[in-house]
Amino acid sequence: MRACLTAVLVVMTTGAALAGPLEEAKAARNKGDFATALRIYKELSNQGDRLAQLQLGLMYDEGDGVPKNYQQAVRWYSVAASQGDPEAPYYLGRIYQDGRSGPENQSRARRWYRVASWRGNPRAAVNLGAMSAFGLGGPKNFQVAGQWFLLAANQGDVKAQDNLGVLYQNGEGVRRDYVKAYMWFTIAAAMQDSEAAKHRDQISRLMTPSQIEQARKLSAQTMYAQIRCYIVHTLPCHWW
Repeated sequence: MRACLTAVLVVMTTGAALAGPLEEAKAARNKGDFATALRIYKELSNQGDRLAQLQLGLMYDEGDGVPKNYQQAVRWYSVAASQGDPEAPYYLGRIYQDGRSGPENQSRARRWYRVASWRGNPRAAVNLGAMSAFGLGGPKNFQVAGQWFLLAANQGDVKAQDNLGVLYQNGEGVRRDYVKAYMWFTIAAAMQDSEAAKHRDQISRLMTPSQIEQARKLSAQTMYAQIRCYIVHTLPCHWW
C-alpha cells in the first residue's frame, strides 16, 4: 500500500499585519472597492513599501479587481522579494512552476522557493520537497525531499507532516518505518487534515497494537516538543 505526496499549490493572500494606509487599502479591497485599493497600493509601492508591493502583485496575479496580468505580478513580486519579503519569492516560484507568465521554468521555480524557504516560508519548503521527490527542475532525490518536508513540518505545516509520513511508509529516502509514518500522520491529522487521517487509518492496518501505541506516544511527545520549540527558540528542533 503506497500513499501519495502532495504540494502546496494554492495562492493565498498574505496575512502580514497591515497599518495606516495599508489598512485603508485592505478595508477597501474587502468591501469590493478595488479601485481605491489599487490606487493606495500603487502609491505605496512606488514609495518602496514591500507589503504594498506584495499586495499589488497578488491583485494582478489573482485578477482581484483588475485583469490578470502575470507580467505585472512578476514585476511587483520581484521588487518585494528584493527587499526581503518572505512571501513574494514563494509566489514567484508558483508563477514559474505553473508557467503562467510564459513557459514553465521548474529550475527557476526551485530557486525562488529556496529563497522563500530560507526566509521561513514553509509552503515553499513543501513545494521544494515535492519537486525533489518528482524530479522537477532538478534530479529526483527523496532524501532531499525529506529534508525540505522536515523543515516545513517543524514549522507546523500539515502537508509537510503528511508527506514525511508518506516517505516513511514507502521507505523513500529513509528506512521504512511505520511507527514514524503513523506519528507524522497523527500530528497532521490533529490539525484536521483529512488526507493525513486517511493515511493514518490505512497504515494502522499494517501495524501491531504495540507499534500503534508506540507511535501515539511518539506523536504526543513530538507535538509537545514542537510547542516548546516555538516558545523557546533556542531549543533544538529535530525529529528526522
